[in-house]
Amino acid sequence: MLPNGDLFPAHVNDENVGDYKVSEAGWYAVDDGENVVLGPFASLAECERNMRDHDRMTPRTL
Repeated sequence: MLPNGDLFPAHVNDENVGDYKVSEAGWYAVDDGENVVLGPFASLAECERNMRDHDRMTPRTL
């Protein structure tokens, strides 16, 4: 699993839905603090594609 900026993909199963404060299981993009930023997605590939799109559209501060 390769990091994409400050986001990384995580699969949240039914048992962990409450831990991540989401309403359904699936793939999510989470930040370093394990906060959900994007999702849910049906597959890892879809999650990674949306993370790349999000990264391109988010301005970086130096």
